Amino acid sequence: MIDKNSVSVILCAGKGSRMNSARPKVLNTICGKSMLGYILDAQIESGIGRIIIVCNSENIDLIRSNTNKDIEIDYVVQSKQLGTADALKVAATNTNFKDISNLFVFLGDTPLVTNSDITYLSDSLKSNDILIASFETENPTGYGRIIRDNEGRVCNIIEEGDATTEEKSIKTCFSGIIIFNNISILSLLDNIKNDNSKKEFYLTDVIKIADNNNLNVRDVLLEYDSVRGVNDYIQLSQTEKIMSERIMQKFMKEGVHISLADTSFIHPNTQFGKNVTVEPNVYIGEGVIIGDDVIIKSFSYLEGVNIKKGATIGPFARIRPESNIGENSKVGNFVELKNANVADNVKISHLSYIGDASLGSGTNIGAGTITCNFDGVEKYKTIIGKNAFIGSNSSLIAPIEISDNSYIGSGSVITKDVPTNSLSLSRSEQVTKNNWVKKRSTKK
Repeated sequence: MIDKNSVSVILCAGKGSRMNSARPKVLNTICGKSMLGYILDAQIESGIGRIIIVCNSENIDLIRSNTNKDIEIDYVVQSKQLGTADALKVAATNTNFKDISNLFVFLGDTPLVTNSDITYLSDSLKSNDILIASFETENPTGYGRIIRDNEGRVCNIIEEGDATTEEKSIKTCFSGIIIFNNISILSLLDNIKNDNSKKEFYLTDVIKIADNNNLNVRDVLLEYDSVRGVNDYIQLSQTEKIMSERIMQKFMKEGVHISLADTSFIHPNTQFGKNVTVEPNVYIGEGVIIGDDVIIKSFSYLEGVNIKKGATIGPFARIRPESNIGENSKVGNFVELKNANVADNVKISHLSYIGDASLGSGTNIGAGTITCNFDGVEKYKTIIGKNAFIGSNSSLIAPIEISDNSYIGSGSVITKDVPTNSLSLSRSEQVTKNNWVKKRSTKK
């Protein structure tokens, strides 16, 4: 169990140059959510009550605006990137460390760590002065190697750039997570030097200093897939596969039927009701709420939509943000909705665009119907009442209101409001010229 006075410091001041990204490294997304967002969620769920995020002067505003959490967060700036030990000292000197018990240090690019991992580390800390999270891998390239003494205590961590050939063969690596049992141990940071190839103050050097001061330093092995670091888009992709599998397994354990889960993308904050089916090759982005007995058919793309009980979506449907789908309604193949409120028992079965619109219950939208909501400058609303019937291939020129129980003839361009119980159509009279083709042929 996490001590309520525990504090977490998340190091996010690195430039992340290997990402070649315009955004801060820790705000790159995995399954629609930032790496930092996952770390924050794990810490909040574990019970850590206070978080300090170390930023640089260029990324602090973006990080602050993307970490709006219901927890106390302090943001501090490491003005010069002088290494991880310097970053931790910046956190210590720019925040109030009063009444702190344990201090957790995390890297902002390890999004796979879970609240269970954090709780396990906390439980293992009690008999140690410093605890680090380690892992084993057959390919340790890029990670610091852990050196243990004959009694199993950790006596040093060697960064790869400073490791010998023999040390590089070690498969037990440092994850970047380190926990101090007592805040007073941070005084050891003052003894860290920057006499290394990068001329940086490495936080890992505190381990050797602690060992020289007869402090008890141990490591706890975590699964590699809990502590993978992300330094480029190749590693980001590998991490996203792991996270996606976790997300899918979570939802399936909760009762969502996801067919061929490895073919779909589902945002972790999606809300599912009971007896929901998600067919293969579906994208469910941020802000989607799905009610009971809903079927999402293949190749549908959903964002920011609330889908009520018994609705059917797709296949090949696209629903954009600020849309609502009522109970037992159908949004069929090659239908696009945007900012559309669709009431109960509505059918939009195929080949339609409904944007900035409100549709009453029981209404039927014929194939090829579009709401013309944009005049090149402003957007306007289309209102369709209850039990209306919109014939195929109709264009509804907003702003317009089509009242209850009204019919729109197929192929119409409707520019004026339609009263209740009315039929409205706009077609040119059909003209047929008999034998026209034969006469045309004789002229050649």
